[in-house]
Amino acid sequence: MAVVVSATTQRRPAAVPPPASGWRTGVGTAAGAAGAAAGSVLAAHFLIRVEAPVLHDRMLPWILGRGLGVAAYLSLTTLAALGLWFRHPWRRGTRSVVRAAALLRAHAALAAATAVLVAGHVAALALDAYAHVGWLGALVPGLSHYRPAAVALGTAALYLGVLIGASAALAGRMVGRRWLAVHRLALATFVLMWLHGIEAGSDLAALRWLYVSSGVLIAILAVSRATARRAERPLQSAP
Repeated sequence: MAVVVSATTQRRPAAVPPPASGWRTGVGTAAGAAGAAAGSVLAAHFLIRVEAPVLHDRMLPWILGRGLGVAAYLSLTTLAALGLWFRHPWRRGTRSVVRAAALLRAHAALAAATAVLVAGHVAALALDAYAHVGWLGALVPGLSHYRPAAVALGTAALYLGVLIGASAALAGRMVGRRWLAVHRLALATFVLMWLHGIEAGSDLAALRWLYVSSGVLIAILAVSRATARRAERPLQSAP
């Protein structure tokens, strides 16, 4: 009886898609930052036009600086809320439709957008003679002729934000998780910016609802996250 031996054909392994290159990630982050900045500027433009309309053309640089400031505050609020929610125990306990990688990319894009908007806000007011702030007043706390204490809060928030951004950029190069200890100061940056907007803003009466609602949102996220983490510790230490 003849034995028929069938030749087995070797299948090639399925091709594994290459990981996303660094420049693609950078382009995506830049595009997200541009989109976040544009959205914040449009929202600020709407708020300024509706709640605090333009008085006359000679105040345009001042209003431009205020508009960029409101846009930077909106972007920072979204950035802080996203950062608090990303490490919130409630998010880990629920099935999220948005992946963690997408949240991190959005967080990086918002951070870049906030930096661009803050830079525009500082430059617009420093170059405006009507504002009586100047470059020294914008960069050195206490030297502004316009509400020096309130402007100093914004300057402190600026430098603290730069420190936090630099530590996040060097996260992979710093020993251990030291960068995270610096990154936790982000909540203090929001508080300083919140106080700066309230004390330095000339349109507080029109935008009071914005500062109240955003402050309540960040406070709820921060307190609930701290409470939930404290409740997790006994469960993690249990045998």
